[in-house]
Amino acid sequence: MASITTSVGALDVQSIVSQLMTIEQQPMTASQSRVSKFNTQLSAVGKISSGLSSLQTAIRSLASGSFLQSYKASSSDSTIASVATSAATVAGSYALNITSLAQPRQLVFDKYADGTAITDPTAVIASAPDSLTFTVGGKATTPISLRDNPGDSVTLNSMRDRINQAGVGVTANIVNNNGNYKLVITSTNSGSDNAFLISAGGAEPADASSPASLGGLTQSTGTASAISESHAAQNAALTINGVSVSTASNHLTDAIAGLTLDLSKTGEASINVVQDSDGITTALQAFVDAYNQVHSAAESARTDSMKGNASVLAIESQMTSILATPVSGANPYNSYAYLAQVGISIQKDGTLKLDKTAFNTALSADPAAVKNLFGNSNNDGFADRFNAVINQLLGPDGIIESSKSSINSRIDFETNYQTGLQSKLDRLKTQYTQQYTNLNAILAKMQSATSSLANLLSSSSSS
Repeated sequence: MASITTSVGALDVQSIVSQLMTIEQQPMTASQSRVSKFNTQLSAVGKISSGLSSLQTAIRSLASGSFLQSYKASSSDSTIASVATSAATVAGSYALNITSLAQPRQLVFDKYADGTAITDPTAVIASAPDSLTFTVGGKATTPISLRDNPGDSVTLNSMRDRINQAGVGVTANIVNNNGNYKLVITSTNSGSDNAFLISAGGAEPADASSPASLGGLTQSTGTASAISESHAAQNAALTINGVSVSTASNHLTDAIAGLTLDLSKTGEASINVVQDSDGITTALQAFVDAYNQVHSAAESARTDSMKGNASVLAIESQMTSILATPVSGANPYNSYAYLAQVGISIQKDGTLKLDKTAFNTALSADPAAVKNLFGNSNNDGFADRFNAVINQLLGPDGIIESSKSSINSRIDFETNYQTGLQSKLDRLKTQYTQQYTNLNAILAKMQSATSSLANLLSSSSSS
């Protein structure tokens, strides 16, 4: 008798459930794909927004015309006088003749009252007073106490520290020359109006060649002495194009409008100020680069994740419309009404390109017309209009914010949808697992019964 066989075996429940869930997962996968696309769109809008912000920053100086007020200054001898420009600088040439530099008053004390040299800055000054007083700029200052308590020691070091801590318009320093110490008192600010005098705690003779005293100290005399190292306060004296100037500082901020001069030594030097064409074209190039950044971001979005998107098309349309519209009141035949007339032209790919030579030529020919091209009293210069349009685009009700809001709403919808779908998938997985586990158990019983029957029949046949 023929034997009975079976191909029925235990099911791979996990594999079956996995295959079923792959099918059930398709709506989730589609939703995740949509979210990924929306995030890509959000990133694209963000790049356009960032580009617009950069463009707005680049056009600020263009609208005001301040970018045309870029000048560079040079000195024929920077060791005599150096120069720096500011926003108020204008072109010009200036001949300087510096006959003296500003300096603070300085007194040097290198001996004790008895005439002995100071060889130890920590040694007690026997005849030191209790306080010192200076008159600075014609006004007596608050007395400087040298002792906190009667009998306290006063040294060269402590006197220096007390003077500096007082902040009365003089400073004190100690100089060591081969073991001989000197107390140097200097006006905090240079110039004759900031000179100081010793009011109390010392004395200044009427004859500057006679030793002065301060706090129990005095000056040595001679050609290489404390008196020779001391000097009176003085103003800087110079002429600028023959006009006399006297100033308390060697740092001049208002002698020439828009320029800062720093005097280093006496002598003659010439200052030349010219328009900085490189600085001007740098500002223009920043505008061109920023515009091209917006164009590139919009083109990338329009041909990729936001293909055919009306918002992106609207942004590009507004940008190109500005470039195509002339400045009102400017005759393009005898003046400048378009950016292309001053060397900023649209290329075939929609980007801008700056011709520096053409711009400099136009600026030299008619600077007022060039300025009017970017910003004017009618607020219809190219920079004016770009600024107005960008304000609208980036405003709370503008295209950028509305696009972001719309995309974020779609992302929120998909996120909520995925949350509900995931709960359903979790239930289905549990259901399928239970069903096929139960089926597997039934099949296992059937397989066992079939094997038992086959064994029984085999046994009967053999007998």
